[in-house]
Amino acid sequence: MLTLQQTSALSGHRPTGFDYLRILLAVFIVAWHSVSICYGAAVEKQYFLPMRPLILTFVPAFFALSGFLVAGSLFRTSHLPSFLTLRALRIFPALCVEVVISALLIGAALTTLPLNEYFASPMLHKYFLNILGIIQYTLPGVFADNNTNMVNGQLWTIPYELECYIAISILYVVTLHRRPRTFVVLLALLTVAVTVRSFTKDLGEFNFKPSGRCALWSFLWGVALYTMREKIKHSTLTFVACIGAAWVALQWREGEYFASAAIAYITVYIGLIDFRKTFVLRAGDISYGIYLYSYAIQQAVYQLLPEHRAWHENFAISLALSCCVGYLSWTYVEEKVLNRKRAALAFVKSVTDRLSAALPRRT
Repeated sequence: MLTLQQTSALSGHRPTGFDYLRILLAVFIVAWHSVSICYGAAVEKQYFLPMRPLILTFVPAFFALSGFLVAGSLFRTSHLPSFLTLRALRIFPALCVEVVISALLIGAALTTLPLNEYFASPMLHKYFLNILGIIQYTLPGVFADNNTNMVNGQLWTIPYELECYIAISILYVVTLHRRPRTFVVLLALLTVAVTVRSFTKDLGEFNFKPSGRCALWSFLWGVALYTMREKIKHSTLTFVACIGAAWVALQWREGEYFASAAIAYITVYIGLIDFRKTFVLRAGDISYGIYLYSYAIQQAVYQLLPEHRAWHENFAISLALSCCVGYLSWTYVEEKVLNRKRAALAFVKSVTDRLSAALPRRT
């Protein structure tokens, strides 16, 4: 039986599974949001109650996927400033464009306020803090009559994603990546401890939104799988067992942290499969664009097309539009920025080299 590393090598370490999984998870999240946008959070619970364990895997799976791939990026780069530069180039340019479009185009077009009041509103000015990861969900007079007035409800994950990068940077600095067994044992013990502690606390209502810390935990398990990729097997039996374990654990709110390890293995197992490349991947990596724009698009579709307020209609229309916008975001923003990453990395390396040379050396 092949290890995770050997399975990855079969595709030249470029398996398509992760690419398909990113898009599929983005589509699932659009479908999930369509119910709460069309009917409200209360109805969402009735609609999806039997599928709650499945829904609670969507966001953690995204984070586990990120943990596995980001760990690979960091360990290949072996230079923390360069790694953080790559992460910033991947996240912030597209996020910045989306925030500006939401505030100055979508918001201005759909607000119920006079435009002079809209542009003078402190709420609008605060909205630009989203670019820094300080999340603001609403714009003045926008979507005020919808079931929720949030413009970008999906952005709640951004601060936790930034925490993930801080966490992996700390792990790299303390060289835990060179002691993968120690890292995995510590993470496993902490997972058990946090799960046990969860049973002694009031965790509030068990809904369809995983906790941010649980998403962070899934990221760490993704990192752990990468550090142990030469030892852990790519096993169908383990994959099936993890599906069962995650489904059982997610019957209770207290099981979220315990389920994160299983979700991470499920994600990596699928991600390392090299499926045949189709037109879906030839469009580029549109998953981030779908994530960034879909919520605002769904809200606009709900407001502007009152005759199509069934969740499946909102989903179909919004997904088609989100894929188009995701393609534009990839083609004209994300890809163009990433094409300049060599120059950015060279600049960062030169700066860090000069700083290193300027620091006094130990004798």
